Amino acid sequence: MNDTKNILLAWASSLTPIFASIEGHTLVTLVSAVILPIVFFAIGKTIDVLLQIYLKKEKK
Repeated sequence: MNDTKNILLAWASSLTPIFASIEGHTLVTLVSAVILPIVFFAIGKTIDVLLQIYLKKEKK
C-alpha cells in the first residue's frame, strides 16, 4: 500500500506539468511530466530496498 501511495503522490505532484504538456503539445514537457516521476520513483525505491538489505546485513 505504501508503494501505491508513493506513486500516486509522485503523479499528483506532476499534475500541473501533465496539463501543461497536453496544452503545449511538446514532447519535452510530456516526457518531463510522465516519464520523470516514474524514473524518480523507481530510483528512490531502489535506494530504499538496497538500504534495507545493507542494514539487515549489518545487523547480522
